[in-house]
Amino acid sequence: MRFIVKRLRWSSPVGLALFAGLLLVVTVWLSLGFTPQPLLVNRANGSYAVTDRDGRLLRLSLTSDEKYRLWTPLAELPQTLRDATLRYEDRWFYRHPGINPVSLLRAAWSSLIVQERWIGASTLTMQLARQRWRLKTSSLSGKLRQMAYALWLERQFSKDELLEAYLNIAPYGANIEGVAAAAWIYFHKPASELNRDEARALALIPQNPSARAPMNQAARQRLRQAWRLAYGNEPGFERLWFRQRSDLPFRAPHFAERLHDLYPEAATLVSTLDGTLQSLSETLLAGFLRQHRLQGIANATVMVVHAPSMAVRAYLGSADYFNRRIQGFVNGLKALRSPGSTLKPFIYAQAIAQGLITPDSRVKDTPLRMGYYQPENFERNFYGPLSATDALVRSRNIPAISLLAQLEKPTFHAFLLQAGIAIPKQAANYGLSLAIGSAEISMEDLLRLYGLLANRGRLQSLHWLRDAGPDTGQAPMLPEAAFLVREMLENNPRPQRSFGGRSFGQQQVVAWKTGTSSGLKDAWAIGMMGDWLVGVWAGNFDGSPNSHLVGRELLGPLLFDIFDAIAIERPVAAAEAPPAGLKRIDVCALSGQPISRWCPYKKTGWMIPGVSPIQACTLHRPIRINPVNGLRQCPEEESAGETRVAEFWDSDELEAFRQSGVRRDIPPAFERPCAQISASDAATEPPKIVSPQAGVSYPVRAGQPGSIEFSAVSSAGKSRLFWFVDDHFAGEGATLLWPAKPGNYQVVVVDGQGRASTVELTAMAAK
Repeated sequence: MRFIVKRLRWSSPVGLALFAGLLLVVTVWLSLGFTPQPLLVNRANGSYAVTDRDGRLLRLSLTSDEKYRLWTPLAELPQTLRDATLRYEDRWFYRHPGINPVSLLRAAWSSLIVQERWIGASTLTMQLARQRWRLKTSSLSGKLRQMAYALWLERQFSKDELLEAYLNIAPYGANIEGVAAAAWIYFHKPASELNRDEARALALIPQNPSARAPMNQAARQRLRQAWRLAYGNEPGFERLWFRQRSDLPFRAPHFAERLHDLYPEAATLVSTLDGTLQSLSETLLAGFLRQHRLQGIANATVMVVHAPSMAVRAYLGSADYFNRRIQGFVNGLKALRSPGSTLKPFIYAQAIAQGLITPDSRVKDTPLRMGYYQPENFERNFYGPLSATDALVRSRNIPAISLLAQLEKPTFHAFLLQAGIAIPKQAANYGLSLAIGSAEISMEDLLRLYGLLANRGRLQSLHWLRDAGPDTGQAPMLPEAAFLVREMLENNPRPQRSFGGRSFGQQQVVAWKTGTSSGLKDAWAIGMMGDWLVGVWAGNFDGSPNSHLVGRELLGPLLFDIFDAIAIERPVAAAEAPPAGLKRIDVCALSGQPISRWCPYKKTGWMIPGVSPIQACTLHRPIRINPVNGLRQCPEEESAGETRVAEFWDSDELEAFRQSGVRRDIPPAFERPCAQISASDAATEPPKIVSPQAGVSYPVRAGQPGSIEFSAVSSAGKSRLFWFVDDHFAGEGATLLWPAKPGNYQVVVVDGQGRASTVELTAMAAK
């Protein structure tokens, strides 16, 4: 049968009859409801293209079947391209029903009657059918199937839909399908920006892609010949510069993949990435790693965000995408890691908003026991009393943990949830260790949080696409608190530069914070300069530690190098005016409280009226001194004495001063027991019990006495403290060990002036 069909002359009566019969079969086939696959084109397996904010290509991906196939709507394709394609492929496209009878007759006359070669009779719809269903049209049956499919397509879809489909799946050489992919590969531009000559050249390729795709000199010569046949001697071809697939860029790979994850349905993504800042970040990161290679620092990430819009401007997910030794293909910017101390600014912001402190308030960096939890500072030492600003800048753990314990409505855990941070566990699972990084967080989320400080308490999502407007955001943070914490962080001095480091241009004001995770596995540095946010991280994706992974010493210089480079390349917004809700007042230089008449030194500080604590300074108080012996006189003493101002520090603060070798002007001892309490002593608070704590159950083995630590802090340096358990004297001292047995007890501590504090103790039998 094959032999008969092959040898049959279409010009014979039998051939013509067979041809007419087959057309009749096709017509009956269609009338009976022949139904091919429902989709015109399966767009599920397509490439995606990502560009920077200036439209420069970052990446054109391959499909799962190793093709470049980028879907582009017809409306985004230039009219010159459509016209050139129809002129060359199918001038009567909008007038025929899928097959062109005139072309078919001309082809039949040429091949069957004149007996020349078969000339082209395929319409654009027929070519679409061949591509769509992978038809073999060299045989008569294949050609008839192609015609049948074309007629069916014309019944089901509009002409514009058919043209759009054709331009998106037509072959343009090798593994390039569709004009959009061809435009990016051959001209490094989107199809919408093709000029007239580029569009006309591309229109010539699908008819013979294996010969005309300009991938070598011979193919370009054949394409030139096709140009002359189609357009005569019209100039333009010589001005074209064809690129190759090997010229395709592969920049910011983690960023391109992140966008595809976020917008999987989009084919072309015009991003917010700044190509210049991306290149600068890559260069500076590479230099940083070379500098620290001998320290075993092999991987790091960088992210740059324009704060007002939260647009991502630079995004380096690892030091080297192709380095398998460091698992460089992993995107470290969305990986969850321990943030170390980088969350502390938000504890201080909450404490300011809840009226616990101001930036000048005195906080304690002294030994702290919270039940069985006894936190330590990174350096394992204590500074004693500090201003809140100094405590934050120096990243002291004890003050941050103490403030976190006092936060309520919302708690710090609740605040993180309100800010959209996906904390997987309940607050009790983290406890107070949230202050030092027990909850893992990604760099993306961390920069969103720092956007609160940069944008006056307004929370916005990261902005990834150039033409998508930023969200309006919510405001989970008091604007005044956000401003004050940013100003506090601006007091953090620039780091000492590593050997060989240098500064670029004029130095800008930078508010910044570092973090180091427990076990030295993660080092962080986050900063704000004008309207720019930068985050850098160093570590190993496998979690292995390194003693050099310390945020300030390691990453501080890199952070500032990036900021200095940004200041040269991009404008930096001037500092905004403080929020209207802030007020400047005079505060005591030592206590940070509003000044009293006894404060010897003052400075100006911020407060939030109606929110900030307003108690006048109680650190400096007047006392009367007997000039003969230098001892303190009782209030009822009638003899003349000298009045002077003394400092009333707590006992734990005085101990910190003593260990540091610092002497303070504290009140001297009374020359005799006093019958009355002076006004200054009346203002002194009773001793504060540090341990045991209320609500904490202390395990004790039944039948065996267990030691429970009693400790308290006395005000004004009164070190004589007396302990009672259920009205029975238990001992004297700021700290003692009490032999406990299971049961419930009332613990009382009394100072030398009779002021007392009480706590309920529960000792449980340990299993």
